[in-house]
Amino acid sequence: MQPLPKFEYREPESVAEAARLLAEFGSRAKLIGGGTDLVPSMRQGLFAPACVISLQRIAGLRGIAWEEGAGLRIGALTTLREVEASTEARARFPFLAAAAREVGSPQLREMGTVGGNLCLDTRCRYYNQSEDWQDCVEACVKRGGEFCKASPNGRARKCFAVFSADLATALVAAGARVTLQSAGGARTIDLADYYTGDGASPHAAKPGEVLTEVLVPGRMQGVFGTYLKYRVRQAIDYPIAGVALTLRARDGRVHDARMIVGGVASRPLVVKAVPELLEGRVLDEPLVESAARLARKAATPLANTAGDRAHRRQMVYEFARRALAQAAAHAAVATGEKGAR
Repeated sequence: MQPLPKFEYREPESVAEAARLLAEFGSRAKLIGGGTDLVPSMRQGLFAPACVISLQRIAGLRGIAWEEGAGLRIGALTTLREVEASTEARARFPFLAAAAREVGSPQLREMGTVGGNLCLDTRCRYYNQSEDWQDCVEACVKRGGEFCKASPNGRARKCFAVFSADLATALVAAGARVTLQSAGGARTIDLADYYTGDGASPHAAKPGEVLTEVLVPGRMQGVFGTYLKYRVRQAIDYPIAGVALTLRARDGRVHDARMIVGGVASRPLVVKAVPELLEGRVLDEPLVESAARLARKAATPLANTAGDRAHRRQMVYEFARRALAQAAAHAAVATGEKGAR
Protein backbone atom coordinates (compact mmCIF):
# COMPACT_ATOMS: atom_id res chain seq x y z
CA MET A 1 0.00 0.00 0.00
CA GLN A 2 1.07 3.57 -0.67
CA PRO A 3 -0.13 6.99 0.50
CA LEU A 4 -3.28 8.33 -1.07
CA PRO A 5 -2.68 10.52 -4.13
CA LYS A 6 -3.62 14.18 -3.98
CA PHE A 7 -7.19 14.92 -5.00
CA GLU A 8 -9.94 17.49 -4.64
CA TYR A 9 -12.68 16.44 -2.22
CA ARG A 10 -16.29 17.55 -2.66
CA GLU A 11 -19.39 16.93 -0.52
CA PRO A 12 -22.49 17.82 -2.56
CA GLU A 13 -25.78 18.10 -0.71
CA SER A 14 -28.00 16.86 -3.54
CA VAL A 15 -27.92 14.25 -6.28
CA ALA A 16 -28.23 17.02 -8.87
CA GLU A 17 -25.07 18.67 -7.52
CA ALA A 18 -23.22 15.35 -7.47
CA ALA A 19 -24.26 14.67 -11.05
CA ARG A 20 -23.09 18.14 -12.08
CA LEU A 21 -19.68 17.51 -10.54
CA LEU A 22 -19.46 14.14 -12.28
CA ALA A 23 -20.23 15.79 -15.59
CA GLU A 24 -17.66 18.51 -14.88
CA PHE A 25 -14.78 16.19 -13.99
CA GLY A 26 -15.78 13.27 -16.22
CA SER A 27 -13.49 10.26 -15.99
CA ARG A 28 -11.22 12.17 -13.59
CA ALA A 29 -13.81 11.86 -10.79
CA LYS A 30 -14.82 9.02 -8.48
CA LEU A 31 -17.91 8.74 -6.30
CA ILE A 32 -17.43 7.54 -2.74
CA GLY A 33 -19.98 6.15 -0.32
CA GLY A 34 -18.47 4.13 2.51
CA GLY A 35 -15.06 3.96 0.83
CA THR A 36 -14.35 0.34 1.77
CA ASP A 37 -13.31 -0.52 -1.79
CA LEU A 38 -12.34 2.80 -3.36
CA VAL A 39 -9.86 3.94 -0.69
CA PRO A 40 -7.82 0.69 -0.68
CA SER A 41 -7.83 0.74 -4.48
CA MET A 42 -6.50 4.30 -4.48
CA ARG A 43 -3.78 3.35 -2.01
CA GLN A 44 -2.89 0.44 -4.26
CA GLY A 45 -2.45 2.83 -7.16
CA LEU A 46 -5.39 1.52 -9.19
CA PHE A 47 -7.14 4.91 -9.21
CA ALA A 48 -5.79 8.45 -8.97
CA PRO A 49 -8.88 10.66 -9.40
CA ALA A 50 -8.55 14.41 -9.59
CA CYS A 51 -11.79 14.71 -7.61
CA VAL A 52 -13.46 12.42 -5.08
CA ILE A 53 -17.18 13.17 -4.71
CA SER A 54 -18.67 12.03 -1.42
CA LEU A 55 -22.38 11.20 -1.28
CA GLN A 56 -22.52 11.12 2.51
CA ARG A 57 -24.33 14.47 2.92
CA ILE A 58 -27.20 13.52 0.60
CA ALA A 59 -29.78 12.38 3.16
CA GLY A 60 -32.28 11.19 0.56
CA LEU A 61 -30.00 8.33 -0.46
CA ARG A 62 -30.38 6.48 2.86
CA GLY A 63 -33.01 4.13 4.17
CA ILE A 64 -35.12 1.05 3.52
CA ALA A 65 -38.86 1.34 3.02
CA TRP A 66 -41.70 -0.88 1.84
CA GLU A 67 -44.01 0.80 -0.65
CA GLU A 68 -47.30 -0.92 -1.41
CA GLY A 69 -47.70 -1.58 -5.09
CA ALA A 70 -44.01 -1.03 -5.78
CA GLY A 71 -41.82 -3.05 -3.45
CA LEU A 72 -38.82 -2.61 -1.17
CA ARG A 73 -36.86 0.56 -1.82
CA ILE A 74 -33.26 0.67 -0.64
CA GLY A 75 -31.27 3.88 -0.87
CA ALA A 76 -27.80 3.64 -2.37
CA LEU A 77 -26.16 5.00 0.83
CA THR A 78 -27.88 2.43 3.04
CA THR A 79 -25.17 0.38 4.71
CA LEU A 80 -24.92 -3.36 4.28
CA ARG A 81 -25.33 -3.70 8.03
CA GLU A 82 -28.64 -1.84 7.81
CA VAL A 83 -29.87 -4.29 5.15
CA GLU A 84 -28.67 -7.22 7.23
CA ALA A 85 -30.56 -5.96 10.30
CA SER A 86 -33.60 -4.43 8.56
CA THR A 87 -36.97 -5.62 9.86
CA GLU A 88 -38.54 -4.99 6.44
CA ALA A 89 -35.84 -6.86 4.54
CA ARG A 90 -35.79 -9.82 6.94
CA ALA A 91 -39.58 -10.12 6.91
CA ARG A 92 -40.17 -9.73 3.17
CA PHE A 93 -36.87 -10.84 1.56
CA PRO A 94 -34.85 -12.73 4.19
CA PHE A 95 -32.41 -14.10 1.60
CA LEU A 96 -31.34 -10.54 0.76
CA ALA A 97 -30.62 -9.77 4.41
CA ALA A 98 -28.64 -13.03 4.55
CA ALA A 99 -26.70 -12.10 1.39
CA ALA A 100 -25.78 -8.73 2.90
CA ARG A 101 -24.44 -10.58 5.94
CA GLU A 102 -22.07 -12.54 3.68
CA VAL A 103 -20.18 -9.39 2.67
CA GLY A 104 -16.79 -8.84 4.28
CA SER A 105 -16.62 -8.42 8.05
CA PRO A 106 -18.94 -6.65 10.52
CA GLN A 107 -16.66 -3.61 10.43
CA LEU A 108 -16.81 -3.42 6.63
CA ARG A 109 -20.59 -3.84 6.61
CA GLU A 110 -20.94 -0.93 9.04
CA MET A 111 -19.29 1.32 6.44
CA GLY A 112 -19.89 -0.35 3.09
CA THR A 113 -23.01 0.74 1.20
CA VAL A 114 -25.52 -0.97 -1.05
CA GLY A 115 -24.60 1.37 -3.91
CA GLY A 116 -20.93 0.62 -3.40
CA ASN A 117 -21.57 -3.11 -3.53
CA LEU A 118 -23.54 -2.79 -6.77
CA CYS A 119 -20.87 -0.52 -8.30
CA LEU A 120 -17.94 -2.66 -7.18
CA ASP A 121 -15.08 -2.71 -9.64
CA THR A 122 -14.09 -6.01 -11.23
CA ARG A 123 -11.03 -7.79 -9.86
CA CYS A 124 -8.17 -9.78 -11.36
CA ARG A 125 -4.80 -11.02 -10.12
CA TYR A 126 -3.17 -9.25 -13.07
CA TYR A 127 -4.90 -5.95 -12.25
CA ASN A 128 -5.17 -5.75 -8.44
CA GLN A 129 -1.46 -5.39 -7.92
CA SER A 130 0.84 -2.63 -6.70
CA GLU A 131 2.33 -0.05 -9.06
CA ASP A 132 5.77 -1.59 -8.51
CA TRP A 133 4.43 -4.97 -9.65
CA GLN A 134 2.68 -3.41 -12.63
CA ASP A 135 5.85 -1.58 -13.68
CA CYS A 136 7.53 -4.95 -14.23
CA VAL A 137 4.94 -6.35 -16.67
CA GLU A 138 3.13 -5.36 -19.83
CA ALA A 139 -0.13 -3.52 -19.11
CA CYS A 140 -3.35 -5.55 -19.34
CA VAL A 141 -6.55 -4.34 -21.06
CA LYS A 142 -7.99 -2.94 -17.83
CA ARG A 143 -4.86 -0.81 -17.38
CA GLY A 144 -4.89 0.44 -20.96
CA GLY A 145 -2.93 -2.39 -22.58
CA GLU A 146 -3.80 -4.36 -25.68
CA PHE A 147 -4.53 -7.85 -24.34
CA CYS A 148 -6.21 -9.55 -21.38
CA LYS A 149 -3.60 -11.60 -19.55
CA ALA A 150 -6.31 -13.71 -17.91
CA SER A 151 -7.80 -14.90 -21.21
CA PRO A 152 -7.11 -18.51 -22.19
CA ASN A 153 -4.30 -17.63 -24.61
CA GLY A 154 -3.46 -14.25 -23.14
CA ARG A 155 -4.32 -12.52 -26.42
CA ALA A 156 -8.00 -11.61 -26.04
CA ARG A 157 -8.78 -7.92 -26.49
CA LYS A 158 -11.69 -8.10 -24.03
CA CYS A 159 -11.11 -7.85 -20.29
CA PHE A 160 -12.14 -10.88 -18.22
CA ALA A 161 -11.72 -9.36 -14.73
CA VAL A 162 -14.25 -10.85 -12.30
CA PHE A 163 -17.26 -9.18 -10.70
CA SER A 164 -17.28 -10.27 -7.05
CA ALA A 165 -20.15 -8.61 -5.18
CA ASP A 166 -22.42 -10.71 -2.96
CA LEU A 167 -25.53 -8.58 -2.53
CA ALA A 168 -25.59 -7.66 -6.22
CA THR A 169 -25.80 -11.32 -7.24
CA ALA A 170 -28.72 -11.93 -4.88
CA LEU A 171 -30.48 -8.76 -6.02
CA VAL A 172 -30.25 -9.82 -9.68
CA ALA A 173 -31.92 -13.10 -8.68
CA ALA A 174 -34.62 -11.02 -6.99
CA GLY A 175 -35.36 -9.14 -10.22
CA ALA A 176 -34.23 -5.83 -8.70
CA ARG A 177 -34.16 -2.57 -10.62
CA VAL A 178 -31.91 0.46 -10.08
CA THR A 179 -32.44 4.16 -10.59
CA LEU A 180 -29.68 6.18 -12.25
CA GLN A 181 -29.91 9.95 -11.96
CA SER A 182 -28.05 12.63 -13.90
CA ALA A 183 -28.38 16.35 -14.40
CA GLY A 184 -30.74 15.58 -17.27
CA GLY A 185 -33.13 13.37 -15.30
CA ALA A 186 -33.50 9.81 -14.03
CA ARG A 187 -33.95 6.41 -15.59
CA THR A 188 -34.65 2.98 -14.13
CA ILE A 189 -33.24 -0.27 -15.52
CA ASP A 190 -33.06 -3.90 -14.49
CA LEU A 191 -30.03 -4.45 -12.28
CA ALA A 192 -29.02 -7.33 -14.56
CA ASP A 193 -28.69 -4.82 -17.41
CA TYR A 194 -26.46 -2.56 -15.33
CA TYR A 195 -23.59 -4.99 -15.88
CA THR A 196 -21.98 -5.02 -19.30
CA GLY A 197 -19.91 -8.21 -19.09
CA ASP A 198 -16.79 -6.21 -20.01
CA GLY A 199 -14.33 -6.39 -17.13
CA ALA A 200 -12.59 -3.17 -18.13
CA SER A 201 -15.84 -1.16 -18.16
CA PRO A 202 -18.26 -3.27 -16.12
CA HIS A 203 -21.14 -0.83 -15.52
CA ALA A 204 -23.69 0.59 -17.93
CA ALA A 205 -24.02 3.99 -16.24
CA LYS A 206 -23.77 6.91 -18.63
CA PRO A 207 -21.36 9.77 -17.92
CA GLY A 208 -22.67 11.89 -15.06
CA GLU A 209 -25.11 9.28 -13.72
CA VAL A 210 -25.39 8.43 -10.01
CA LEU A 211 -26.96 5.18 -8.83
CA THR A 212 -29.45 6.40 -6.23
CA GLU A 213 -31.83 3.55 -5.39
CA VAL A 214 -32.57 -0.15 -5.66
CA LEU A 215 -36.12 -1.43 -5.95
CA VAL A 216 -36.96 -5.06 -5.20
CA PRO A 217 -40.35 -5.52 -6.88
CA GLY A 218 -43.29 -6.33 -4.63
CA ARG A 219 -44.27 -9.30 -6.78
CA MET A 220 -41.16 -11.06 -5.48
CA GLN A 221 -42.45 -11.06 -1.90
CA GLY A 222 -43.02 -14.61 -0.74
CA VAL A 223 -40.63 -16.28 -3.18
CA PHE A 224 -38.08 -18.77 -1.95
CA GLY A 225 -34.58 -17.36 -2.12
CA THR A 226 -31.06 -18.29 -1.10
CA TYR A 227 -27.48 -17.19 -1.70
CA LEU A 228 -24.50 -19.50 -1.18
CA LYS A 229 -20.94 -18.23 -1.28
CA TYR A 230 -17.58 -19.95 -1.74
CA ARG A 231 -14.44 -18.13 -0.58
CA VAL A 232 -10.96 -19.08 0.53
CA ARG A 233 -11.41 -17.75 4.08
CA GLN A 234 -14.70 -17.35 5.93
CA ALA A 235 -13.68 -13.93 7.24
CA ILE A 236 -13.58 -11.08 4.71
CA ASP A 237 -12.85 -12.65 1.33
CA TYR A 238 -14.61 -11.86 -1.91
CA PRO A 239 -16.62 -14.72 -3.44
CA ILE A 240 -14.70 -16.84 -5.93
CA ALA A 241 -17.92 -18.69 -6.75
CA GLY A 242 -21.48 -18.20 -5.59
CA VAL A 243 -25.04 -19.18 -6.46
CA ALA A 244 -28.25 -17.20 -5.92
CA LEU A 245 -31.61 -18.88 -6.53
CA THR A 246 -35.15 -17.57 -6.39
CA LEU A 247 -38.35 -19.38 -7.33
CA ARG A 248 -42.00 -19.57 -6.45
CA ALA A 249 -43.45 -22.89 -5.29
CA ARG A 250 -47.15 -23.55 -5.89
CA ASP A 251 -48.70 -26.96 -5.20
CA GLY A 252 -45.21 -28.42 -5.00
CA ARG A 253 -44.24 -27.20 -8.46
CA VAL A 254 -41.67 -24.60 -9.51
CA HIS A 255 -42.53 -21.30 -11.15
CA ASP A 256 -40.52 -18.21 -12.13
CA ALA A 257 -37.12 -19.65 -11.21
CA ARG A 258 -33.98 -17.54 -11.54
CA MET A 259 -30.45 -18.83 -10.93
CA ILE A 260 -27.51 -16.43 -10.90
CA VAL A 261 -23.84 -17.40 -10.56
CA GLY A 262 -21.41 -14.91 -9.06
CA GLY A 263 -17.64 -14.66 -8.78
CA VAL A 264 -16.82 -16.45 -12.04
CA ALA A 265 -17.44 -13.86 -14.77
CA SER A 266 -17.34 -10.11 -15.42
CA ARG A 267 -21.01 -9.81 -14.47
CA PRO A 268 -23.54 -11.78 -12.40
CA LEU A 269 -24.08 -14.76 -14.70
CA VAL A 270 -27.71 -15.65 -15.46
CA VAL A 271 -28.12 -19.40 -16.04
CA LYS A 272 -30.64 -18.95 -18.83
CA ALA A 273 -31.61 -22.59 -19.30
CA VAL A 274 -32.74 -23.14 -15.70
CA PRO A 275 -36.15 -21.35 -15.78
CA GLU A 276 -37.34 -23.34 -18.80
CA LEU A 277 -36.08 -26.59 -17.31
CA LEU A 278 -37.80 -26.09 -13.94
CA GLU A 279 -41.03 -24.34 -14.90
CA GLY A 280 -44.11 -26.25 -13.72
CA ARG A 281 -42.16 -29.27 -12.51
CA VAL A 282 -41.60 -30.94 -9.15
CA LEU A 283 -38.06 -30.60 -7.81
CA ASP A 284 -37.14 -34.26 -7.60
CA GLU A 285 -33.58 -35.58 -7.52
CA PRO A 286 -33.13 -36.03 -11.31
CA LEU A 287 -34.39 -32.48 -11.92
CA VAL A 288 -32.08 -31.05 -9.25
CA GLU A 289 -29.16 -32.88 -10.84
CA SER A 290 -30.01 -31.60 -14.33
CA ALA A 291 -30.31 -28.00 -13.15
CA ALA A 292 -27.04 -28.17 -11.19
CA ARG A 293 -25.27 -29.50 -14.28
CA LEU A 294 -26.59 -26.53 -16.26
CA ALA A 295 -25.10 -24.17 -13.67
CA ARG A 296 -21.75 -25.92 -13.87
CA LYS A 297 -21.79 -25.78 -17.66
CA ALA A 298 -22.55 -22.05 -17.63
CA ALA A 299 -19.74 -21.26 -15.18
CA THR A 300 -16.36 -20.93 -16.90
CA PRO A 301 -14.05 -19.29 -14.34
CA LEU A 302 -10.62 -18.19 -15.48
CA ALA A 303 -7.37 -18.39 -13.51
CA ASN A 304 -7.44 -14.71 -12.54
CA THR A 305 -8.47 -14.92 -8.91
CA ALA A 306 -7.94 -17.18 -5.92
CA GLY A 307 -8.87 -20.85 -6.10
CA ASP A 308 -8.46 -23.57 -8.69
CA ARG A 309 -10.63 -23.11 -11.78
CA ALA A 310 -11.97 -26.67 -11.81
CA HIS A 311 -12.71 -26.57 -8.09
CA ARG A 312 -14.56 -23.25 -8.37
CA ARG A 313 -16.65 -24.67 -11.18
CA GLN A 314 -17.40 -27.78 -9.13
CA MET A 315 -18.44 -25.56 -6.22
CA VAL A 316 -20.97 -23.86 -8.48
CA TYR A 317 -22.43 -27.29 -9.15
CA GLU A 318 -22.42 -28.21 -5.46
CA PHE A 319 -24.01 -24.92 -4.41
CA ALA A 320 -26.63 -25.17 -7.16
CA ARG A 321 -27.56 -28.62 -5.86
CA ARG A 322 -27.68 -27.35 -2.30
CA ALA A 323 -29.81 -24.34 -3.24
CA LEU A 324 -32.23 -26.49 -5.21
CA ALA A 325 -32.44 -29.01 -2.35
CA GLN A 326 -33.36 -26.16 -0.02
CA ALA A 327 -36.00 -25.04 -2.51
CA ALA A 328 -37.41 -28.58 -2.73
CA ALA A 329 -37.71 -28.74 1.06
CA HIS A 330 -39.41 -25.35 1.05
CA ALA A 331 -41.87 -26.50 -1.64
CA ALA A 332 -42.66 -29.69 0.31
CA VAL A 333 -43.35 -27.72 3.51
CA ALA A 334 -45.51 -25.20 1.64
CA THR A 335 -47.53 -28.02 0.04
CA GLY A 336 -47.94 -29.78 3.38
CA GLU A 337 -49.15 -26.62 5.08
CA LYS A 338 -51.69 -26.04 2.34
CA GLY A 339 -52.92 -29.63 2.56
CA ALA A 340 -53.34 -29.35 6.32
CA ARG A 341 -55.70 -26.40 6.04
